[in-house]
Amino acid sequence: SSHLKLKYLSSELTHRHRNAMAAEPEVVGVTVDAALPEGVEGTMDGVKPAKNKVEEIKKALAPYREKYGHYLAKIRPWREFIRLSKPEGDISKRLEVNLTHYQINYAAIFLVQMLIAIVTNPKCLIVMSVLAVVWMGFLKKNDDPNWQVSVGGMDLGKTQRWMVLSATTAIVLLCVVGQVFFSAAFFCAILVVLHGVLHPIPDADTQEEEEYPMI
Repeated sequence: SSHLKLKYLSSELTHRHRNAMAAEPEVVGVTVDAALPEGVEGTMDGVKPAKNKVEEIKKALAPYREKYGHYLAKIRPWREFIRLSKPEGDISKRLEVNLTHYQINYAAIFLVQMLIAIVTNPKCLIVMSVLAVVWMGFLKKNDDPNWQVSVGGMDLGKTQRWMVLSATTAIVLLCVVGQVFFSAAFFCAILVVLHGVLHPIPDADTQEEEEYPMI
């Protein structure tokens, strides 16, 4: 009798042990498919989401800053840039060297001049502000996979919508800001030629220090 009881207890313990081993492990924490708490959004990809519009704009401009930001480092010192002297029969040589040596400075002057011309022109300022708002709304909406735009019964994809808005923006800028642009470009061209003629040829050491081709 005692032997049978021990055998029964041993069999019962073995059965319970096997059931415990076969049971699913308890889940600790939050599963991957679980919904995030209220107020928390984003993906678990290791990238910190933008907290406000300013950070969104900085994040959007980051690739362009990495790609073209090195040009800003090639701006020549402005104290050196403003040195002028009377040509001594070397006008052609001065133009050739200075146009290459100070090309980033000339581009910066043109951009500043364009910005001033747009800001001081109410019509241009309104158009640029409206375009900026339209582009900000478009870039946010264009990332929505459920957004569909049809033109003439044909659905436009994400890239096609971007190209349509870019073409529309170019036409609007040409019609509204075109006169300001060409006026600024003409004035800047005269300034570049005058500076190229009146600025002495940079030293050979300075030219070799950061030599780069014309953009």
